[in-house]
Parts: sequence; structure tokens; C-alpha cells
Amino acid sequence: MRIFSHKGTRPLILACLILGCAQNVVADAVTQGTLVSRDEQGKKQDMPLVSTRVAMEITGSVLRAQVTQVFHNPTDNWTEALYLFPLPGEAAVDHLKMQIGDRIIEGDIQEKEQARATYEQAKSQGQNAALTEQDRPNLFHTSVANIPPGGEVTISIEYQQTLVWKDGQFSAGFPLAITPRYNPLQPGEVRRVVEGQASLSSGWQVLPDERKTVMASTGHDETAFSHTPGPVEISLNLQPGFRLSSLDSPSHQISQQQTEEGRYIISLLVDEPDEYRDFVLNWTPVESDEPSAAFFSEQHGDEHYGLLMLMPPQDLHTARYSREVIFVIDTSGSMAGTSIVAARRALQAGIDGLASDDTFNVIQFNSSTDTLFNQPVIADTRRRQQAASYINSLQAGGGTEMAPALTAALTGIRSHDDTPRLRQIVFITDGSVSNEQQLFDLIRSRLNNTRLFTVGIGSAPNSYFMEEAAVAGRGTFTYIASPSESESAMQTLFNKLEKPAMTDIRIEGEGIQDLMPSVIPDLYSGEPLAVSMKLANGTGEVRISGRTGDTAWQETLTLAPADNTRGIMTDWAQRAVQDWRRGYLRGVSGEQIRSEIIALGLKYHLVTPYTSLVAVDKTPVRPEQEESETLVVPAAKPHGLDLGMAQGATGYQLTLAGGLAALLAALSLMIVERRRKSGSRWCA
Repeated sequence: MRIFSHKGTRPLILACLILGCAQNVVADAVTQGTLVSRDEQGKKQDMPLVSTRVAMEITGSVLRAQVTQVFHNPTDNWTEALYLFPLPGEAAVDHLKMQIGDRIIEGDIQEKEQARATYEQAKSQGQNAALTEQDRPNLFHTSVANIPPGGEVTISIEYQQTLVWKDGQFSAGFPLAITPRYNPLQPGEVRRVVEGQASLSSGWQVLPDERKTVMASTGHDETAFSHTPGPVEISLNLQPGFRLSSLDSPSHQISQQQTEEGRYIISLLVDEPDEYRDFVLNWTPVESDEPSAAFFSEQHGDEHYGLLMLMPPQDLHTARYSREVIFVIDTSGSMAGTSIVAARRALQAGIDGLASDDTFNVIQFNSSTDTLFNQPVIADTRRRQQAASYINSLQAGGGTEMAPALTAALTGIRSHDDTPRLRQIVFITDGSVSNEQQLFDLIRSRLNNTRLFTVGIGSAPNSYFMEEAAVAGRGTFTYIASPSESESAMQTLFNKLEKPAMTDIRIEGEGIQDLMPSVIPDLYSGEPLAVSMKLANGTGEVRISGRTGDTAWQETLTLAPADNTRGIMTDWAQRAVQDWRRGYLRGVSGEQIRSEIIALGLKYHLVTPYTSLVAVDKTPVRPEQEESETLVVPAAKPHGLDLGMAQGATGYQLTLAGGLAALLAALSLMIVERRRKSGSRWCA
């Protein structure tokens, strides 16, 4: 992005912020951790790298993490730093701390509008201030005001995440990059591309129509990036509570050591471009120590909170049903590079996993939708060979028009034979869309007896969309980080798909209050039941029941809290926020959803869609006569993403609807007139 120090340029910057164009352009290639400004002669001034430290502490099933970012300003101007960063989708952000020299300021939780007003007032009065807001459940934004010339500000954010064991192992992760999102055209909307201005020739918008940030591009040559991404240090202290048969990271090389107390100390440093993929750590208990049930509790005043995890008996899943599987594969421009390779392998592995009496079809989509067969066909040798040839021909390019493909999969022609079949959709994509809510509504309204399973592809998929689509589709989400994992991940998924899910799950009992989630989802083989609750008087008898096919199952447990595990209350509150956020699936009004989430955020000190954390140092530091510049920290490019292909295919150079184009034209006339009167040298 170009930032000008000439005061006459301020109307351009402010107008571009209003129009959403100032922060989606960049003249030269920069990457995550670099702030860039330009003086009026056009000379570039590089800001030092922004460092990131992630410290995780895992005890049993609860993960606490602190993310620390350092903002340094070597320029002669007072600046505001803007930084967009991803976190795990289940993260409950509950603390914000700002340090300037020896001074430490803690953040307070406020309603989103109030927190923004508090921050803006502090910024205008020359005070140090920081604001953390949620853009999506897995995407947050930090603003830091009034960094002095040559000064440094450290921002620390804490979050919590509850881990569950799945498919015989535990897993924790941390996202290190952001995949750009495609913004599909709405009915009647016309997309126009502004051309002929040098400042619009490179750089693209990561989140269209939402928070604006920068991801730099110089075309197809990834070696043209002129700066090393900001280093990310990750340290993890793991106390699993049982012996391990394996501990590894499929995404990064790690160093690890075990202490005499049974703790594992893991560390890594990410400072190479090809390492900017989501960090994943897996650990597996030895078979004799594999848990079948776990209960953790915490008491706050007179309130008791509990977290119950239970693995239903696996012999309930022995029955097998014939299936109709519709594979949907994303071949849009954002899948270019290693993602399309992994997607093709995953799709082929999925077809290889079909039984001879299953039926299937393949749908691919980018700017348009294409179907391999007119209707689902039996998975015989000839049809498998046809599918293999089709898969090998798939290439990435074009937009990400997901809705037509979902509609075709959910409402398409069914198999014509009389065999009863489980109907399943396997959706393979990086989820790089911005119209998530529209797609969730589509899934909910047309799902019927079908189940939707999402498969996330790439180094930084849109996990928010993938997980929420699976919830709406009453299926599961599988993440494939690299092509080498495709076959094994799809084999694990198909081991679930070939068995019926446990349905009609009910949890009842004396003393059980405010169960979260309020509606228990279907469970598939290898998945635990995980629920959070309030307990009257701290003790309760729980009756759990469900059905798998024609087999009924019931179990009774007595919950008697004997420990005080930190974070169980926060876990309940975060699950409650997620449950209310998904209230639209139950027909709850938007007004009630907002009201309930605000109450939870304020009571439990959580960043939510409607509450934010704000920290303000009451002492003014910027002299009134000096102005402040706004600088944007570009986001890290996900490993393996072909930026040139994605940018050209999805039209992210600058997308404007008709009314907005008129505003831009008016702005251009204003700029020309101002240039004529002032005689100043402007860069466009």
C-alpha cells in the first residue's frame, strides 16, 4: 500500500478508506510483517518486521494461548498500525494487554460500537490505545493508535480453546496465513475493473467488502517478494495426562523434549516463505491409555460448570449401508498451485474408497458449474476410469461461484434404482468465499436427508466456512494440509462415511442446566460426544441416549466435580456464543441472537461479533499539533497459493458496483482539481 507523508494527500486517503480502495492496492511486493510508507518524492520507506510470538499451554483438554505482536515505528510520524490475523475457529479471545516501555494497560470488554468509539476518542486525543475486534469467528483485527516516532508498542492477546480427541488422536493448531476470499456477484450487480492507474496494477483485497488488508503480488513469480515475512515463534507446553504413543507435526519441523514430570516442550520458528501454512500438532495416547470418557469442572462463586467428553461404543457402527456420494471439487483460481494437486488426489482417493454397490457423481465449479454424469452412476470399473480421466484434466482458474454447485449437489437427480442409500456430499475446497451466511442458509434450506462433509484444502483454508458448512450440513470437516496427506485423510473420512451416524442424541438428568450445544449433532465413527453444561449444586446424573440405524444406545453417568480446571467456565461461555450465533438454524431472530451474544460477551469478558476489547492509556502522548498516519500490515501469503492466477481469475484488482464506481469518478475529479490548484506532485 502507498502511504503519503504530504498533508495534502489526506483527503485521498480518507476518501479511499470510505470507498474501500486505499488498502487493497500496493505498488511493490511486500509480505506479512512489513509496514511501508512513501514520501512525496515517491521514495519508499520500509518499516522493520513485525514479530509474532505464540505461547501455548495445554493441560488435558484445555489450551490457553498468548499471541504477542510487536509494532515498531522508525519514521518521523506518529502512526496507527492496523493488523488482521487469523485464530482457530473455536478460539475464545478474552484478554488484551498493551505495553509501552514499562507501562502495561489491560483491555476492557465493551459493546463493539462503544469500544470503537472509546478507541477513536483516545486516538484523536493523542493517547496510546489498542482495539481488538472479531471479523469472523476465526478472524480478528487489532488497531494500535499513536505509536510515537521511533517508538515500539507490544500487544498481547490471550485466547482459550477446548480440544477433543477424534479418530484416536488429539490435535491443536495455529493459523499462520489468510486465504483471500472471493466475493460473488449479487443479482443485478455489475462488476467493473478500474484500469490504467499504476497504483492499481498489483496488490489485492483479502476480504472484499469487509476489513480491508493487503496481500502483495508481483505476478506469478513468487521469488520476486522483496522482504522476508515476519518471524513467528511458537512454543507449546503439553501436559496430556496420559502416556503418548506418538507426537508429531504434519505441517512443520519441530523440536521437542520430554520432562521427568511427563510434560512435552515443543518449539519452532517460522521464518521462511514456504512455512506459512497452518501449524498442526497431533498426539496419540498409547492404546491402553486411550480415554473413553472425561469430565472436567470449574466453580465460580455459586455457579458450577462442566465439560463432558464421551466416546460411544464403536461396535454400534458396524453396520454398513449403500451410499450415494456426490463429490464437489473447487477448481477456482484460489486453488491454483499445490491446492489443486491436493484436491485432485483427495477426489481420486474418495472415488477409490467407494464400494461396488455405491453410486456417485462429480461436480466441479469455478465461475461456472460442470457435472461429470447426468445422474449418479454405479461405481463400476468403467465409470471409475471415466472419473479418473476427468479428475486428471481438472485445472484451477476462474471465480468461486459456490452457490450453483451446492444447489446442484443438494437438489440434483438421485439414483434411479430402488436400493436404500445414505446420501452424502463430499465438498472439496479452500472455502475462499465471503458470502458464507448465504451459503449456510442454502445448505440449511435444502439439506433434507442428505449429509454434507467438507474437506479443507491448502495451507490456509477458510476454516470458518468449512466448519460451519459441516455443522449446517450435519456432517464433519476434514483438513488436508498437503498433497501427501490426501490419501490417508480421505481414507479416514470414508471409514466414517460407510457407517451410519449416531442420531437422535439426547442428554437428560437432574441438575443439568444450560447444555451447550443446545442441539446435539450427529456423531460419526471415531468421534466423541463433547458437551458443556452448568450443574446445579455441582452434581448431576446424566442419561445419554441415541440411535445408530436400528440399534438404540443409552448410558448413565454420575457427575461429581472433584477438581477445578481453569477454563471450563470460559469453554461453556464460548460454546454458548457459538450456539446462539448458529441460532438462525433454529429460526431464532437476529435481534435475539445479538442480544444474547452481547450479554455473554460482557459477562464472560469475550470478544464476539458484538463485543470488543479496548485498552487505553489515559495519558496523552502525541502532541495536539502533530497528525497521525495509518499504516497497514499486509497479510501473509499462504504457502502454495499462486497469487497471479488467483488475482487474475477472481478480479480482486478492484471490484466496484455501479454506484460505487460513480463515487470513484467523482473522487478522481476532486483529485485532479486539487492537483491543479496546489501544483503538488501526486502519485496515483
